[in-house]
Amino acid sequence: MKRKRLAELVREEAEALEEAPTREEKPGEAPPAQASPPGERPLPPYLTYVRKECRLRPDQLDALTALARRLNRERKGKGERITENTLIRWAVDLLLEKLKEENASPHLPKEVQ
Repeated sequence: MKRKRLAELVREEAEALEEAPTREEKPGEAPPAQASPPGERPLPPYLTYVRKECRLRPDQLDALTALARRLNRERKGKGERITENTLIRWAVDLLLEKLKEENASPHLPKEVQ
């Protein structure tokens, strides 16, 4: 199979976006998951997420990077790659799950109080 050049890929993506029906999205709403036509690769999961930026302390980022690398080494290439963002999403899910269980306000760190 012949490899495509970056310019061709970008042009194809732009054409696909122009042809796609527009939909009003509310702020913070995830785009709908689209089924891919037969023979085409499905969308990577990260393209279905809403972008949200977060500022981390250097020690937090270093620990996230080290943990993601360790987990990727341990899984030996099986399944999806684990990134810092994967770990952040996982931590947010855990926090939200814990709040549901406790049905109370979390104990806030001193920097927030």
